[in-house]
Amino acid sequence: MIRAVITDMDNTLYSWVDYIVPSLEAMVDSLCRTTGYPRIRVVQALKEVYERYESNEYPFAIQESKLFQEFPDFNSFNNLIITPAREAFSAARRKYLVPYAHVIETLEALKKLGVPVIALTDAPRNPAERRALKMKLDQHLAAIYTLPAFPFPDTGVGKDILERESAGGAKLACPIVELPREFEKPDPRGYLRICADFGVDPKETMFVGDSLPKDVPLAQSVGALDVWAEYGTYVSAEYRERLAVISAASAMRRHLQHAPNKDRKPPRVRLSGFDQVLQVVQESRARVSAVA
Repeated sequence: MIRAVITDMDNTLYSWVDYIVPSLEAMVDSLCRTTGYPRIRVVQALKEVYERYESNEYPFAIQESKLFQEFPDFNSFNNLIITPAREAFSAARRKYLVPYAHVIETLEALKKLGVPVIALTDAPRNPAERRALKMKLDQHLAAIYTLPAFPFPDTGVGKDILERESAGGAKLACPIVELPREFEKPDPRGYLRICADFGVDPKETMFVGDSLPKDVPLAQSVGALDVWAEYGTYVSAEYRERLAVISAASAMRRHLQHAPNKDRKPPRVRLSGFDQVLQVVQESRARVSAVA
């Protein structure tokens, strides 16, 4: 019987691509307006930093980019360039970062059944907790396990951000746990840590994720029910092209590489929507009841 559901976040609970593309584009548009630089110069300056951190969500990319070199006074740069860019990104995020259909209802139903749902993501803590907070996922998840937070640079960080981080980051309704970087999926140690923390046998859990190279083999390696969120792999050609313009190549590989290892077994369960998770859990309970 399934006693706990462990789930990926990006492209499983919500579409990472559908939010990050318009949000980054809005930020770039703002930077072009405030600096007067051509778009190609702004994009290439940001991509250089994103590639260094293998993420399009490194929060200090603007001040660590070459854009800052010609604006040596941080206070004016922060107020006139960084702040409008952050606000543009945030406005787009509020509009486009939404859970997939039926995610919240399914999480609520699982909670009523007494089945904890725990998130296991390869995202660093900073962006993972902000996304959970924006969509109120923290109110429905039992815990969120992430990779370590992005490091803060020695200089060039706004006072409000420093104060929030010194207070322990965003205040979530559920615990958030940083795992060592070497626990990145498909390494099973993060998953096994969750099972130990919640007192469940991995064989009594299911892992829901969109990545065939990472999520599915992880579940198979620990004996969990491997559930492929196939719906999370659908990305339009237009969005792929737009993302390629502004994204680090490493981030593209991380979020959009869905080809399975040819030597791996196919997933046992494929989902066309997150609401089917509830059905899988209920069927596992029905089988136990039938045997009893």
